[in-house]
Amino acid sequence: MPRRADVLWTALATALALALQWADASGAAQVEREPDLLGALLTIAACAPVAVRRAHPLAAAVAALAFACAALALGYMVIVPVLVGLALCSRAAIHSAQRVTVPLGAYAGTLMAAAVTITGDDSPVPVRILLGVMIGVSAVLIGDAIRSERERTRETQEFAQRIAELRDRDVERAVVEERLRIARDVHDVTGHHLSAISLQAAGAGRTTSDPVARAALERIHRLTAEALGQTRRALGVLRESGPAARAPTPRLEHVEQLLEPARNAGLAVDLRLDGADRPLSDEIEVCAYRVVQESLTNVVRHAGASAVRVRVSYGERELLIAVDDDGVGGPGRPGGGIEGMRERVAIVGGSFAAGPAGHGWSVRASLPLDAEPDPRDQARVSGVPEVPP
Repeated sequence: MPRRADVLWTALATALALALQWADASGAAQVEREPDLLGALLTIAACAPVAVRRAHPLAAAVAALAFACAALALGYMVIVPVLVGLALCSRAAIHSAQRVTVPLGAYAGTLMAAAVTITGDDSPVPVRILLGVMIGVSAVLIGDAIRSERERTRETQEFAQRIAELRDRDVERAVVEERLRIARDVHDVTGHHLSAISLQAAGAGRTTSDPVARAALERIHRLTAEALGQTRRALGVLRESGPAARAPTPRLEHVEQLLEPARNAGLAVDLRLDGADRPLSDEIEVCAYRVVQESLTNVVRHAGASAVRVRVSYGERELLIAVDDDGVGGPGRPGGGIEGMRERVAIVGGSFAAGPAGHGWSVRASLPLDAEPDPRDQARVSGVPEVPP
């Protein structure tokens, strides 16, 4: 069903066309043919397609322009019907596919050329044909230009939306990577220190004869063990939370600090550094430090060992880290420690292996030394004072 507004526009256009036709006939202007029933019917038929211009734009344009040109060729005063037909052709070009433009333009140009040629004045026939073609084709080209501009605008909006979606995905990926980094750091730092506190409290409780002190130390041991378990469970929450500020970058020069808790827990720790110390990139420094830290934490917590050997070897193209203990060995316990080390090593392009070896547990990490070091690290290693910028 046509919309009420379209019906009203149809009635208004028809009334205006008929009024101009009869007024022109009774006035001073001269027309080739007086208005009659045929003229009125052609005028109504040319304006009626306005009612269906939304549902059938192409059919409405074809019908309206055909009746308008027929009335024009017969000599009736049909300015309004011709304008309606041309407007409908322009609208059909806007709302139809691009392949419709050429045949619709040819159709409109041919009808207008024929009508103008038949009813033209004393001007040459080629001029009248050219004028009619220009009138018909121009209406279609205007509609085609509007359609093309709308398509370009829509494509630009879709492209901008895709760019925004890609940007949002990049931000999400960056947030996820930062959350994973936080989770690994929390596991490394808290797991190492809480394990050392728990073991030292347990050891001190067995050596004291004061029942009050022993009870306090046992509570410390129990609470730190519970805190360690809660920390591991909280890692999942950390992966869903926002990023935190970065801590100062840990370095291999501080590796001695990692050995103190293990020694205080009763382990015999042997540290061996092979090769010449050299400046490393921050990524390699952090990765190597965390691997040693997590390996010692696992020895203290799980291995039941009495001795552990740590070896750091500076090669020509790689940094080798080996941590071996004389504990119980066997399959690794489930947790995030070993996987966290494996992820860290993989990020910098190295290789990692961990598993039982002989009577204990062995960790091996090989880190590439291709990254360019920080110039401040070069000054620190060579002993040259750093020049402020």
